[in-house]
Amino acid sequence: MNALNNEDKLKRRIGFLGLLAMCVGLNIGGALFALTGIAADLTGPSLPLAMLISSIPAVLALLPYSVLTSAMPVTSATYRYMQMVSPRIALVTMLTLAICIVIGAQPLFALGVGKYLAKLAPVDPILSGVLVLALFYVINLLGVQQTARIQLVLFLLLMSALALYVIMGFAEVKAANFSILFPKGVGGMIAASGLLYTFCAGGFFVVDLGGEIIKANKALPKALLMGMIIVIVFYLLILFITVGVVHWGELKDQSLIEVAENFMGPRMLAYFIVCGALVACATTINAIYSIVSRGLMIVSAEGILPSWLGRVNSRFGTPHWALTLPFIISVISLITIPSLMFFGSMLNLGLILAITVVAVSGLVFSDRFPELYAKSSINVSAKILKAVCWLVILFNSLIFIFFIFAVGKASLVFFGIIAGVFLYSLVIKERLRTNQPVSVVQDNQAWRI
Repeated sequence: MNALNNEDKLKRRIGFLGLLAMCVGLNIGGALFALTGIAADLTGPSLPLAMLISSIPAVLALLPYSVLTSAMPVTSATYRYMQMVSPRIALVTMLTLAICIVIGAQPLFALGVGKYLAKLAPVDPILSGVLVLALFYVINLLGVQQTARIQLVLFLLLMSALALYVIMGFAEVKAANFSILFPKGVGGMIAASGLLYTFCAGGFFVVDLGGEIIKANKALPKALLMGMIIVIVFYLLILFITVGVVHWGELKDQSLIEVAENFMGPRMLAYFIVCGALVACATTINAIYSIVSRGLMIVSAEGILPSWLGRVNSRFGTPHWALTLPFIISVISLITIPSLMFFGSMLNLGLILAITVVAVSGLVFSDRFPELYAKSSINVSAKILKAVCWLVILFNSLIFIFFIFAVGKASLVFFGIIAGVFLYSLVIKERLRTNQPVSVVQDNQAWRI
């Protein structure tokens, strides 16, 4: 297939530390600063518990993701794994996720940068967000090696800022703020779990860079596990301090910055804003560009999207058009729909859908592809793998149902995207049929999905 020619031009330059930084950066990103207050309004002092609930399907999903990536680390892995279930399901899910990320995630974090930067200087948040999107667009055009290096530096700065928040805020926690754990009932807590889903789920999408990671079959499972441990520990501490320092009823319109003002002086607060809030948003924007562009490149190479989307720049080894289109759409979304709730809802709905379909892939992996399954370095029986996948599907389904009722109009937009993409899949059904099964070249061996 011509599809693989462009993929072969991508270069393996991402080491383990850069990969770990991307994994954590996709999890501990701008959503922590942008969505924490909104989630607290839904669930109250039980915010840390809501985060734990939202992390359950992510923790369980570590197993199928690790089994799949250790057996077949490839570019746009999420899409490739979903093809094991069905070509049409894979296409609908992948394009839905891509649209949700482009109109939700990128503008969410860009708007976050603008709002936090406005606390340090009199700048327009929308304009600042557009400039940040443009900056990381250019960085990603220059190559994945530069992207990974910058991500590592940003990761270290982010960890130092979050540690500062935890250390300085712990002494200000008030027991009285935990007197009523569920002010809006268990349903409110589960709805908050849906909004917090991205806190632990975003890091899974580093698997889409499998074709550019050094020793990917070993590095990916290790990075996913270590990244999950790091983010859960930090999240529990940060969210406990947040609802412990400020009464939950006052958090709806506040970010972590307003909470930090209660126990940080001007200099420490400025450091927290720059190395915490701004860097958190920046790490996520940076990594998302890499992941979305690779997905578009693979799908276009199969003839399902225009072929020019898959072209790779010979000098920098990056899919320049697959980076440019998401950049333009994200800027338009940021300017026309400046709503944190809408952006966050689109992001999380897309993530829940994609991770659920990958869990279904884990269900069928050992039966449909026994040779590939045998290549996995994760020694787990097929029965255990299937049982865990069913649990992921169950938890995701429960969170999804509660979440769509909580976010209202955003869920209608999400279902509209699915319907539109599904109709598109019917229009190109002949191409879907003729392009399957897909060949994946790994270690000089061709596998058929």
